[in-house]
Amino acid sequence: MKCPNCGKAVGDHDTICPNCGKEMFIDTKLAEKIFKRSDDPLPDDGVSAKAAKKPKFNLKPDLHLIKLIAIAVVSLLIIVLAVVLIVQSVRAKGEKYARKASDFIGADFEIASKKLDFKIKQESGYKGLTAVIDYKYIAESDDEVRVDGVTYPEWAIIFNTDESDRITEVRYCDFKRIKGDIKGEKKEHNVNLDKFNPGTDKSSVEKELDMDYYSVSYTKDGEAYIYRYWYENDSGDEQPVVLTVYYNTEGKFKAYTPQLLFHQYM
Repeated sequence: MKCPNCGKAVGDHDTICPNCGKEMFIDTKLAEKIFKRSDDPLPDDGVSAKAAKKPKFNLKPDLHLIKLIAIAVVSLLIIVLAVVLIVQSVRAKGEKYARKASDFIGADFEIASKKLDFKIKQESGYKGLTAVIDYKYIAESDDEVRVDGVTYPEWAIIFNTDESDRITEVRYCDFKRIKGDIKGEKKEHNVNLDKFNPGTDKSSVEKELDMDYYSVSYTKDGEAYIYRYWYENDSGDEQPVVLTVYYNTEGKFKAYTPQLLFHQYM
């Protein structure tokens, strides 16, 4: 062991240091621990020097996590796009049928129906539709939708005929379009189309309207697009309006008629 005073080596049983004459510690193990030189190796207490160092933050991006997030975002966008395309295709299907049927306006219904590639019947499967729309024949979507507590087909094609059973009108109705709110789209004020003269291009009028129609009627005189919207009147009440815009056979603006709706007729 070593002397606690001078640090010189002494015998294990020496009580006085032969070098400096100082009295030795009785607890020799404690003395060795106190006077151990700084360059002596430290005892292994089970904690490595590497573990004793402060942890460093890993600023390197987790590429795997980023990849998973990217895949999730892309998957969500694909799902949303698919839903949008499905909704658009459903509407496009019904409107496509209606446009095709409009080519037979003036023709005998029996002859026309044989040339059309969709099912036409004499009565709707939905009492709600029959209660609000007059028709002679009808074609309907296989899917249905609830509008203000009433069940309708997602779309329907209405046929009206004259006394000789010749087609006078083909009307496309998109009930899914008004599912969200039977009042239609919100406008800041009443829609006024007086600034458009007869003969104005349809595109100019549609830009001014800036809303989707829910129904279109085809006759020998042209087309009529029907919209629903609402605005707050001077009393602060919600005023629903059904707006019909007429175009000639060349797609030129003819006229428009707004119909104010009141609660008893909603």
